[in-house]
Amino acid sequence: MSIPTYLQLELSSQRPSEFYLHRSSSGDFPYESSRAKLERLVNFLLLPPHLESVLWFGMLACLDSWLYTFTILPLRLLRSVYLLAKSWAINLLTEVRFVSKFVYNGAGRMWERRRRSSVLQNSVRTVPQPSPGDTKLSQNGPTHNRKHAKDHRRSKSIPSTLLPDNKADMLKGLLIISTCLILLKLDASRMYHWIRGQAAIKLYVIYNLLEVCDRLLSAIGQDVLECLFSRETLERKPDGHSKVLRPFWLFILALIYTIIHSTALFYQVITLNVAVNSYSNALITLLLSNQFVEIKSTVFKKFEKENLFQLTCADIVERFQLWHMLIIIASRNIVETGGLTAGLNALLGSSSATAVAPLASNSSMPLMSALPPKSSSSILPLSFTLVPAVVNSITSYAPAVSQILGPFLAVLGSEMLVDWIKHAYINKFNNTRPSIYDRFLDVLAKDYYTNAFGDQNLTKRLGLPVIPLSCLLIRASVQTYQMFKAAWVPSTLPTSSNSLASIHEHYSSVRSTMPLTTGTVISRTVDDLINAIPAVITGSRVVTHLTTVLMVLMIFLILLACKLVLGMMLLAFARYRYHSMKLRERDPIHQVEGGRRVGGWGVVEVDEDKQRWIYEDDPAGMRALRERGEREKQKQQKDKDKGEGVDSLDNVKRYEMVAKRIW
Repeated sequence: MSIPTYLQLELSSQRPSEFYLHRSSSGDFPYESSRAKLERLVNFLLLPPHLESVLWFGMLACLDSWLYTFTILPLRLLRSVYLLAKSWAINLLTEVRFVSKFVYNGAGRMWERRRRSSVLQNSVRTVPQPSPGDTKLSQNGPTHNRKHAKDHRRSKSIPSTLLPDNKADMLKGLLIISTCLILLKLDASRMYHWIRGQAAIKLYVIYNLLEVCDRLLSAIGQDVLECLFSRETLERKPDGHSKVLRPFWLFILALIYTIIHSTALFYQVITLNVAVNSYSNALITLLLSNQFVEIKSTVFKKFEKENLFQLTCADIVERFQLWHMLIIIASRNIVETGGLTAGLNALLGSSSATAVAPLASNSSMPLMSALPPKSSSSILPLSFTLVPAVVNSITSYAPAVSQILGPFLAVLGSEMLVDWIKHAYINKFNNTRPSIYDRFLDVLAKDYYTNAFGDQNLTKRLGLPVIPLSCLLIRASVQTYQMFKAAWVPSTLPTSSNSLASIHEHYSSVRSTMPLTTGTVISRTVDDLINAIPAVITGSRVVTHLTTVLMVLMIFLILLACKLVLGMMLLAFARYRYHSMKLRERDPIHQVEGGRRVGGWGVVEVDEDKQRWIYEDDPAGMRALRERGEREKQKQQKDKDKGEGVDSLDNVKRYEMVAKRIW
């Protein structure tokens, strides 16, 4: 071939003849059609809405299960304790009646026996010798008494009306209380400063190690808790007695698991808090090191739909746990940085000075001194300044909000972006359409709808550790409340000078300069009520404990209302999805038709001609490859004819090996 001929072939718009190039015997176009590539590109761009729909439904279902632990479970626990106490009271009353009746009847028989014995002793000299017949009658007397004594046996106690579900509620409550009491022994400050004193590389290793431990403990803990709360463990024996030995050792095992898992989660929260409060790029580096490793370990693999469903469940639990941990960290940071005071001052404006003045006068240090500086050279960690400075000028309380939103945006924003990229490339390399996530949503909605008001099968499928997360929040909330009380409750009684000075400032300078608005009037009324309360009453332990009880009760009522509203909304949505589920099963198959890219890398197009050359020296491998391809085509055609229902994913759970890997 000459140079002009080669140049002519390069400039030609038509395919060269067979004289210059080899043409396959099959005559097919060796590459994918533009229609398949365009569909794959559109699916890549349209994936986030489909993915976020199933992730948000799963997160709300996890939130509903989490709220169940704090709202419905205490009520069910009180009901179970009432039934048990009622059964014990009935049995105790029956026992008291039996003993009283036995003592009363026995006392009468004893006095009758003594009276007869005294009469016999007085008349023993005048009584003739008994005849043989009388002797026989006297010998039959004790036998009659023994027979009569058998009628006074103790009756059996009445079994309680506790069902296996009531026993499970009591065990859950006892498990949570025991775990929280043990977690309260941990010194969070010591743990925080120990982790903070480590090198940056150790911080990443510790966080990754705790993340792996979380998944391992979740897998084994799900089996332990299911065995403990199962009906086979808690139901009665055939003779009516309750089982003791098996529930006892399973409860001890569950307690050990819950303590270890809650401690691991506690360390993970503290590690993330250290990264959030770091003055360097520790948080960004930690996120990048974890999330891009996650992308690398998932995208370049072949995924079946079972594996993809397990990966979606894992992402749901991971995102919910991130929300859970970030709420704990945000609450601690709000209390430590004085965000509540800043928000109060910003919302009430100048009138808030009167509301804060009594509290500040009763404390050793004014609350406003706890506020961090707002300048660019402040002592705030780097993650607190991730929000642009433009946001701070929107409102007066925006700086306090932006400082807390910085870690939220960094962690959750990067997590959402990584999930989108990961699932988009998985669908691209495996020729999967985004509509497969609508089918996953149908599976989760079916679980929630068919198991409502009963066994929570959805959390079992997702692998959510509800009890360890609940114990973690209780432990962190107790410490946060103690920090809040130490900052707001006065430690010493006020002196007369401070009180007079505050009153003088309150009535002379502040009120004279404030405009008469609705907020000002409300603030003055609250100030008058607070000042009218004697300091002896406000500083007493009874008032402090009563305030704690009222606050816990108020939070409980708010969470209960949220649980009821959220449960009704999820149930209505799940019912709607379940009723229209059969119609969506008639949709086309969830595979991109015409795609030829196969393999774990998903970037190589392999047609029949290339397969024949690759397996030229391996006829058995070529035969097995063709048989596998035929089976795959038959399966796809079968699914296309009858529609892929949710029944094919009913037995798929996160921590079960249904394909090649567990996520």
